[in-house]
Amino acid sequence: MPIKLGRYHQWFLYIVGVVLTLSGGAWLYLHHFIRIDGEFGPVHHPSEHLLITMHGISAALMMVGLGSVLPGHVSRAWSMRRNVRTGGFMLTMMAILSFSGYFLYYLGAEAFRDITAIVHWVFGLGLPILAWVHVQRGIKTRGKK
Repeated sequence: MPIKLGRYHQWFLYIVGVVLTLSGGAWLYLHHFIRIDGEFGPVHHPSEHLLITMHGISAALMMVGLGSVLPGHVSRAWSMRRNVRTGGFMLTMMAILSFSGYFLYYLGAEAFRDITAIVHWVFGLGLPILAWVHVQRGIKTRGKK
């Protein structure tokens, strides 16, 4: 039984991953580096709300995508010992991103929130690089073993 995901499955994960990364990255940039003139001085960019909404929806879709790869792709690769290191790192990063995103949404303690935000940003911007490495290693090792 192959480990490779089907074409539509791959495209779902890629599209959701791109939307998730771009919406989070764009929100981060606007929130911390861009201010526009408001009636009473500088205010946050009005697109921030749309971006964070897109980020939340795509995060929920990514959780569906993660759940869809666990029973087949992950379990087969794990039992075959293929691409386990990058896959394990990806699962760990996804768990950290899920929990930190949950904490950012629901927790109000500012000191904890600031640290959680930095962790979320670093892992969120790093995961696409790791995903690319994981896919490339999977392609390279396909047909081996």
